[in-house]
Amino acid sequence: MKLSTVYVGVEDMDRALAFYEDVFEMAPEQAEERFSIFEFDGADFGLYNAGADGHEFEFGDNCVPNFEVDDVDSEYERIADLAPEIVSDGIFDIDGYRGFHVRDTEGNVVEVFSVDAE
Repeated sequence: MKLSTVYVGVEDMDRALAFYEDVFEMAPEQAEERFSIFEFDGADFGLYNAGADGHEFEFGDNCVPNFEVDDVDSEYERIADLAPEIVSDGIFDIDGYRGFHVRDTEGNVVEVFSVDAE
């Protein structure tokens, strides 16, 4: 078994795409009203507009994707200006696992982290 894609539900695809393009600093591989994909090494991150299929979807906190970065401090400063809400109280540190949580434009919580070298 191989993880292919993790996706979160969105209500407004254009708004969500704009947010994640800024956060990831890249364009999506696929950008459509129903489903959009950002390609990463090993697995993709998707945005799913269930309304395009006529489905109801519970937004926010249905999945917590986490993204590893080299410098969590600089990413906190950068993403704090982009995200509608910082969920965590600054950067948390759990035995060298340092990170923070933000809420995206669609209400989903996203974690950004780095692991300090020992």
